[in-house]
Amino acid sequence: MSTQPTKHTEIQCPWDTQRLQVALAAAHYHAQRGGRRLHLSGVDRKDLRQDILLALLQQSDHFDPAKGAWSTFVAVIARHAVADRERVERLSHRPEFEPIEVDDFPAGSSAAQQDVDDPTQLLNLQRVADELPQAPQKVLRLLGITGDVAEAQRNSPQSCASFYRAIADLRFWLRASGLRPTRSATRAHATL
Repeated sequence: MSTQPTKHTEIQCPWDTQRLQVALAAAHYHAQRGGRRLHLSGVDRKDLRQDILLALLQQSDHFDPAKGAWSTFVAVIARHAVADRERVERLSHRPEFEPIEVDDFPAGSSAAQQDVDDPTQLLNLQRVADELPQAPQKVLRLLGITGDVAEAQRNSPQSCASFYRAIADLRFWLRASGLRPTRSATRAHATL
């Protein structure tokens, strides 16, 4: 059995070594810079670098040394590739808003409907207080004892700023547990 000789064709690189180094360095630089601006992960930055190199390969036929330097041409193509990626990222992460009608919610299920007195929606404040972390729990108990935020702040060992940060933290915890502020002027006094 005779074997046919294989023909090895040498693939010519369209760029010389110096142009290749300039293209690789520019692709790396612009991919890192664009990646930081777009908040891309390391893998996405490598993809951006490959996109830049691919754009350079596709556009290298348009390079004319009489019009400018290779490095300038590479930088322009790289910036355009980053801008294309930025445009794709911006269009793909656009939020979608869906219209909702607040009146269509059942009573007590919407945060916008806070004046509904439904006994099935009332929270067991003692249970909520027991599930809070220690710092918000202390603030809630202090508020329950004094009945007034200003009086609770005066009785608190914390500084004024720390106390009001703790109040804001308590509000977040209470909202997370399902408690919503009421709009009515009458408030139930809870003893904790």
